[in-house]
Amino acid sequence: MEKKTVLITGSSRGIGKQLASAFSENNWNVCGCYRSNAPDFEIPNSAFVKTDISNYKEVKDLINNAVAKFGKIDCVINNASIASGSSIFKMTDEMWDSVIKTDLSGTFYVVKESLKQMIKQKDGAIINIVSMSAFKSYIGNANYSASKAGVIALTKTTAREGGRFGIRSNAVLPGFHFAGMGGNASEEYIETIKKESVLNATTDIKELAEFIVFLSQVKTVSGQVFNFDSRLI
Repeated sequence: MEKKTVLITGSSRGIGKQLASAFSENNWNVCGCYRSNAPDFEIPNSAFVKTDISNYKEVKDLINNAVAKFGKIDCVINNASIASGSSIFKMTDEMWDSVIKTDLSGTFYVVKESLKQMIKQKDGAIINIVSMSAFKSYIGNANYSASKAGVIALTKTTAREGGRFGIRSNAVLPGFHFAGMGGNASEEYIETIKKESVLNATTDIKELAEFIVFLSQVKTVSGQVFNFDSRLI
């Protein structure tokens, strides 16, 4: 059976690192990208490329290199994102632009270039990692919340436009977990998250990765937003 190939942005740490390992364990080829911190782990049948997804040319090169190495792209996971918080009154143009350019425009670039390849294949899955911030307001989070809400709209539009080619597009809210952006959270913040949870629990990142591997192979679901969390929207 021919190996499938997944492309994961922001794959050197946090969710991306866990996803890379999970897909590899399920016998997928893994093409990952990172902006600054190279992966501190090794997995078989993989390639990791330094890429700034906010740069359209670098995204084109990433997709082309992935296809050249592995022959196709069966699944793309848009995981890379940054955050730069401040109240709206104090948020600079640079803070706003950097987050929107990476989290929203960068995701758009990856989706656009991936679709070109998936349309040729008449098959493919796009999974965008979003956030509870797209639905709930948090002080000092306007740029990040706006970008993730935009990615949800992009996800649904991609589902409509890609459906006739057999391409599925879904979004996943990963919940709070002790990796990536959540790795340095205070005990007070963690307790607040647990109180908001109907299970008084945080997300198990291994379960999250297993769910995304499963979702990547589902052929009849598209245009959906999955809340992998026990907090209610």
